[in-house]
Amino acid sequence: PFDTSNIIRAKGFIWLANRPQSQGDFSLAGNHYSLNPGNPWWAEIDKSNWPDNLEKAIAPLWREPYGDRQQEIVIIGQSLDREAITKALDACLVPDESMEIGKELWEKMVQDLGDPFQDVWDSVLWEESGSTHHHHDHHHDHHHEEKKD
Repeated sequence: PFDTSNIIRAKGFIWLANRPQSQGDFSLAGNHYSLNPGNPWWAEIDKSNWPDNLEKAIAPLWREPYGDRQQEIVIIGQSLDREAITKALDACLVPDESMEIGKELWEKMVQDLGDPFQDVWDSVLWEESGSTHHHHDHHHDHHHEEKKD
């Protein structure tokens, strides 16, 4: 849908609708990319376990009933076609009318279309579940200024 040869690096986190517990850590460098499960969303963690002042800090990001779940990807490159990239990424989003219906529909969409991330995510989560240490020390510092190409 757009020329990816001009992309040098991309990274960020995403919300996969059928995987609401964890952020997806996205990274692209050259022709290598990964999309692995990351930290849990703050919405998945009991507020009594939140660091002091977190609720105030993430209030601008919070949208009921989804909490802090969102998409944030930064793309670095040369002569990027912002409109084409935005159009291609927007096509990956769950449509507004499907968002209103909710999780049951999202899971059906994945069931019908397949889950290209299932094997990787399940294997990473399986490995993590075997560890005795799991931390929640992620943060949401999303005060980026928009850069023009």
